[in-house]
Parts: sequence; structure tokens; C-alpha cells
Amino acid sequence: MSRESWVGRDARSIAEAVRSGQASARTVVEEHLARIDERNGELNALVTVCAEDARAAADSLDERRLLGETLGPLAGVPFTVKDLIATAGVRTTAGSRTLADNIPAVDAPAVAAFKAAGAILIGKTNTPEFGACGLTRNELFGTTASPVRPDGVVRSPGGSSGGESASVAAGMSVLGLGTDFGGSVRWPAHCTGLTSVRPTLGRIDPEGQFPGVLSDGRVLANPATMHGTIQTIGPLARNLGDATLALRVLSKPHLAWTEPESVDVEHLDIRWAPGEGTMPVDEEILAAVRSAANSLDASEYDGLALPRANALFGALRSVETHADIHSLAAGSAHSFDADITAMLAAGHDRSSAEVEALWADRAMLIADFLGEMGDVLILPVASVLAPPLGVESFEVGGRELTWMDALASCRAISVLGLPSVVVPVGLSRNGLPVGVQVVARPFHEHVALSVAARIMSNAQALV
Repeated sequence: MSRESWVGRDARSIAEAVRSGQASARTVVEEHLARIDERNGELNALVTVCAEDARAAADSLDERRLLGETLGPLAGVPFTVKDLIATAGVRTTAGSRTLADNIPAVDAPAVAAFKAAGAILIGKTNTPEFGACGLTRNELFGTTASPVRPDGVVRSPGGSSGGESASVAAGMSVLGLGTDFGGSVRWPAHCTGLTSVRPTLGRIDPEGQFPGVLSDGRVLANPATMHGTIQTIGPLARNLGDATLALRVLSKPHLAWTEPESVDVEHLDIRWAPGEGTMPVDEEILAAVRSAANSLDASEYDGLALPRANALFGALRSVETHADIHSLAAGSAHSFDADITAMLAAGHDRSSAEVEALWADRAMLIADFLGEMGDVLILPVASVLAPPLGVESFEVGGRELTWMDALASCRAISVLGLPSVVVPVGLSRNGLPVGVQVVARPFHEHVALSVAARIMSNAQALV
């Protein structure tokens, strides 16, 4: 067996080594568990470590190889899962004291898909309570810090999949499974220099995400809620190839695309926007997005639909009753964190007709935007770079922004239900990563991935 370290290696090379016998899955897992011991005390990214289960899964995989079984595309690859996603036999709290002792009986289908491909669950990662904040902290486990601090300042890894981004960026796991509601895999990738994918709604089975409807040990997506309609599971990785492989594994079988997928980037109608149209964006971020767009000769988006999207996201959120959260917490003696308490208090009673009118507005908005966007739209992930830990408001362009305001470009794409690939395209003056969103038409993730690859290639050519 090779004595080289597998920490920091990509998923494809690890899986190839395990399948060929160059490395044992047990060795790969042990090295990542050692990395967790080394880094997690400082970062607080993992809240549950599945050490013994991971060792047992690795040993089983190694035995199957010796028996001549064909191993999957993620053989021996350690992965972590946001604590908002159900994992069978492993504590899943959604960052809430009300679910502190919750142990699901059934894996979310996305977790099951990773395991079936040979990946090994190594731990669960921190999230704000029910994922309802763009910064990763809760009263059950505390605050997560980013391992990316080129200027020495301890910063947030974003949220709500911030535990995932911190874990993957620090080499404690190779792949991460997060969820994205209003930017929760895209913003953390931007903050930590990772790649992530928010897929088209419906590409990945939505079951197993909190909050949802409990039924015979499963967590079902409630189609009458924004979470059930707009939130999706998505992967985080350290490179685009791994993110692509992860998305292929996670995609429902009838929605997977075949290799090689030929995308003629040169003949795509590519457009770009300096934001979603209502919130200012930091000049360094704008410069990086503009450079990425210019490298593809993209034309500037001049439509009218995108500036309406963030406001619609907020309007739909404001009419939620959050019945699923109340139901999940029923019988608990614990209270909610301040964020959830404020969210529940802010809800307004609306008539069914008013709520249905908002969803009708969404349908029309999607139709309008698809008529304006071309094949691909490039835009910022957020208005700001990764913020120092504890900072929750930001001055940009003379305006004071909340973290929700800062994620307006993400929220706009979420409400439209479109796929978005985030890749790092540059560094700020103080060395912080800058990500860009590459948004494609529904179920055209392969197009977004191809354009993202071209953007990264163009950026590297300029270095």
C-alpha cells in the first residue's frame, strides 16, 4: 500500500486508488479522522464524528475489493453531511436544541446515493438552527470558523452549509452534502474558495431535509412550503471535477447526463449581470465577475425580471406559517434560538388567495426570466467577501446590508428554481476567495459546468 497522504486529494484519485488496491479505504478514513482531530477543535465544523461507523464501512469496502467486487465511483471517499440532512443511526439535530437527541431511522436518498457509490460518511457538520441564517452558529453547538484566513482574521465560512464548507476546505472531508435555500451551498463556497452546485429543483431527491414532514421515520418535503418547494440538496467540493462527479451520483437516474457531454461554449448565448439589480456589490467582487464575463465575451443582461426576484423571495417567506418547524419541536422542553424565534414572530396571516397570488407571480417571473437570460447568466454570489466572525451587517456602496441583503443574488436564483454552479475566480486584495455564479436553464447543469470550466481555464491562463 502507498504511504502517501490522502488528505487533500481529490475524490477521483482516492476512488481510483481504493478500487485498484493502491490504498485501502481504512487508511484513507484513518488519515481523515486524524485530520479531524487536528483541525476540528479550532473550527467547530463537525458536530458529530462517525469514527467507528466509518472504520467499519471502510473495512467492509476493502473486504469487498479483495473478493473481487466492482466498487463504485466514490469508493473509499470520506464525506460529511450537513446536520440538516437525515442520516440513519447518526444524530441529526438541524442545529436545534429541540432535536438534540434526534436519530433518524432512514438515510436521506442523497446520503444513500453517496453510500451506494462507495463513499464513507465520516461526520455531520454544523448549521444554524433549521438553516435559517447565512452565518453558521447556533445555541446547541456554537459557532463555526473558516479555515481560510489569508490575512490572519478569523472569518465565517458562510452558511447555512458553513460546517460543510469549513470541513471540505480544511481537508477533514473530501466531499460535502449541503442544502441550498437562499444560497446555502453557494455562499459558503464563495467564502472558502470551493466549488458547489445548486441543482435544478427536482434533479436530486428532496427527501430527508429538515424542516419537513415526519412520516414513518422519513422526512418528506412539504410542497406547500418554501422549504419543500425551493430548498434542494447540493454538493460542495474542492474542485469542479469532484463537484461534477458528486452531482452525477446524486442525480435521479432518469436525469443523469452521459459522458462525454459536448457543450459548444463558443456558440452559447452568455450574459452577465453585476448583481440581481437591487443590492450593491463590493467592487472587488464586481471586478472578478466582470473579468470572468469578459473572458467569454458575454453581453450584459438588460432584462426586467431579475430585479423582481429577491423581493418575491422575501414576500413568499413572509407568508410562511412554519408549521413544519412547530410540528418538529412539539413536545420539546427546549426553546428555539433567537433567529428562529424572530422568524416565527415575523409571520403574517394572509388569505389563501394572497398566498396563491404570490406563487402565480413566481410562475410568471420564471417564464419572463427564461425569455431574457439567454443560455447562461453569470453574476456574483454575494455582495460581500467572507466576513469576520461575529460581523452580521455590512456597508457596501454607502448602504448598510443585512446578511439577507448581501445574499440577494443567491435568493433571486433560488426563487427562479434554476441550476447554479459556483467556482472561485480570483482573490481579493487581502487574499480572500471570490466566487462567481454560473446559472443555466432548467436541467442544463452540464452547460453551467462547461461554462464554469472555461471560466476557470481562462482565469488560470491569465495568472
